[in-house]
Amino acid sequence: MMHGFVLALFAAAILATAPFVLDRAEAAGFSPQLVQQGWRAAAGGALASLALAVPVFTTDLWAAPARSLGLTTDIAPEIGLGDVPLPAQVLVAVLVLVGLVAGWRRGGPVVRDYRRALRVQLDRLERTSPVLDEKERGHPRLVIVEDTQPRLVLLPSRPPRVEVTTRALDLLKPEELNAVLTHMTGHLRRRDALWMTVSETMAEAFPRIPFFARWADHSAALAEKGADDDVHGPIARSNLRRALAKLSGPGQANGPFCPCFAWPLQRQEELTVRTAPKPGRTPVAVAALRTLTAAALIVPTLVAASPHFLYI
Repeated sequence: MMHGFVLALFAAAILATAPFVLDRAEAAGFSPQLVQQGWRAAAGGALASLALAVPVFTTDLWAAPARSLGLTTDIAPEIGLGDVPLPAQVLVAVLVLVGLVAGWRRGGPVVRDYRRALRVQLDRLERTSPVLDEKERGHPRLVIVEDTQPRLVLLPSRPPRVEVTTRALDLLKPEELNAVLTHMTGHLRRRDALWMTVSETMAEAFPRIPFFARWADHSAALAEKGADDDVHGPIARSNLRRALAKLSGPGQANGPFCPCFAWPLQRQEELTVRTAPKPGRTPVAVAALRTLTAAALIVPTLVAASPHFLYI
């Protein structure tokens, strides 16, 4: 029982304090990738802790069926929370199941919308006759199609694709095209589309937990800043800014794949501001944030790995 309380309290501590710590880190100029990792680790640590706490508080419900199937050892009868009534354990299990079902009913449409949007883009691409379909190991598949719209679409499929129209090639200079492709490759490498969908799904599924709403609010902006950092140097960033300005318009496909073109004025302003040298973070501060990020995942792992995890 003690381990269950430890895990539950640890999850509550993460959900309560992580948004404050990560907001401060982002405002202080920490690396967007590091802050992204912090949000993801905090969410994973909190969910893992809660998931591990449930079997500790409901051992009578799963130990008895396990014994009947011969899946437990001689020590199995001692497992459980002897001072917790069975109705209380049933109540915990019911509340968890109801919460999961309700969460999926609210958050499931986000996943379905993401998959539907990707399928629509892939179907549209398959119906076209590409001018060039280039495959290169270690890089996203580049597909050039003939179209009067200046469109450059990131598709996190398998394999990942980047669709470029002939009109976009006419508008962009080679260095501008290279800058925006580098930006999009960064999105693909970090699976930003997937993580943005996960954060939005959790925010919709559990609207009463502020942590997930805060995570969803920051996810897209951090993904954009992280991809911007992949474009090195003031000249390359100026090329990216010009490319985004040329490609922003009604013909673009925004949404969960790459929000690069969703707010062109704000993006251009951010790229202009971020060309200035960033203040360096002290090694102690960076190490502290990395330690907190690692602790979010290590603590529940250590608790679960304890030889007495389910016996106390």
